[in-house]
Amino acid sequence: MGWTVRPFCETDFPAVWALERVRDAEGYTSAVTVRQAAALWPATFLVADGNDGAAGFTIGAVSSDPLVGWVLRLKVHEDRRRKGCATALLVAVLERLRDVGVRAVRLTVAPGNGPARALYAGLGFREEAVLPAYFGQGEDRLLLCRPSDPPLL
Repeated sequence: MGWTVRPFCETDFPAVWALERVRDAEGYTSAVTVRQAAALWPATFLVADGNDGAAGFTIGAVSSDPLVGWVLRLKVHEDRRRKGCATALLVAVLERLRDVGVRAVRLTVAPGNGPARALYAGLGFREEAVLPAYFGQGEDRLLLCRPSDPPLL
């Protein structure tokens, strides 16, 4: 399936919020995240549209070091996984970060998230560090990094 990757717009809020709140039962924190990301990073808050609304989204940002960017979020609706949606989103956000001068892109991933790790490795991300309890007890992460120069696909 082909994906149209485009900037987030107001009509995407319900679908993106639903994806973001999967681990946020009350929804407040995820709503704040979506609203603030739209205000702070409009050029790198991207949505994949599969002709029936937002199937997934990503949020990228430039860090305090303008040569380093981050992929803060990459989420795809469960029934759209393994159909190229995450790849399309990740490639698009990496291109946008490169276009603003970023030379390296970082992200974190759960060590046990094999599908995500395979996606990132396939696009040139390499493990840089293990971050124990990064999001609190039992929430370890791997820090991955990718130079922005090599071709994406």
